[in-house]
Amino acid sequence: MGKALSSDDAVRSVMRAMQILRALQDLQRASLAELQRHTGLPKPTLLRLMHTLEAEQAVWRPQGDGLWRPAVLLQPTRILRDEHLRLVEAAMPALEALRERVIWPSDLAVRQGLSMRLLETTRRASGLAVNRDPIGHRIDLLRSAVGRAYLAHCPPAERASLLRQLQRRPGAARDLPERIEALVAEVLRQGYAVRDPHYGGSDASIDTFDDQLRAIAVPVIARKRVLGCINLVWPRRFAARTDVVARHLRDLQQAASAIADAWVAGAAPR
Repeated sequence: MGKALSSDDAVRSVMRAMQILRALQDLQRASLAELQRHTGLPKPTLLRLMHTLEAEQAVWRPQGDGLWRPAVLLQPTRILRDEHLRLVEAAMPALEALRERVIWPSDLAVRQGLSMRLLETTRRASGLAVNRDPIGHRIDLLRSAVGRAYLAHCPPAERASLLRQLQRRPGAARDLPERIEALVAEVLRQGYAVRDPHYGGSDASIDTFDDQLRAIAVPVIARKRVLGCINLVWPRRFAARTDVVARHLRDLQQAASAIADAWVAGAAPR
């Protein structure tokens, strides 16, 4: 049996753990080396505490970039779990299984304001030479596959609210309502969303930046709520969209259902 911590040692460990959590809350994401510089803790001590905090679900490290993130928010009166962490935890087994079955990687994204936000990805684990956006990357709501999947499946009132906000943006097209209506109808008819053909994976023109990828996306829906969306991405030179849809759309849809089931299973009773 290991030697029991003295009272002073236990207090010191708690204080160091809180120091790490505060540092992560300031940094939002950090490598072990960055945390060491920020906290001044010895590397062995820091690594031991990080693994302890991870086991207690106070910190997490997505596979997409391997950087540590806070899984709790420190506030004066309480600690709040990050809602998105639970979705990532529910999603990763299904996304990993999907990658192993299909080869092509996937992203998990949620809506944040007028953009989608990348929560997790299997691009790094796939080992394929595909563009690897950082966790937290903002994704275009109107032109990306995940954004279009979200727009098509979110409640009509939410979609109407988003449309009003999008119309207020500088340069918004006058026929935006008609475009979104047609887009939603197409996604619902097909059962999946695709990228705008002129979208290269960033806010820049495709002539300026082109990640040379194609994508299809479907929503993750649980309890009549769109939790987020997942996609399947691949270099467009390797496969036509029709081939990927024929071979793997069902796999993608099953992964979305598995994520929703896992999220519900981990949710608090209502």
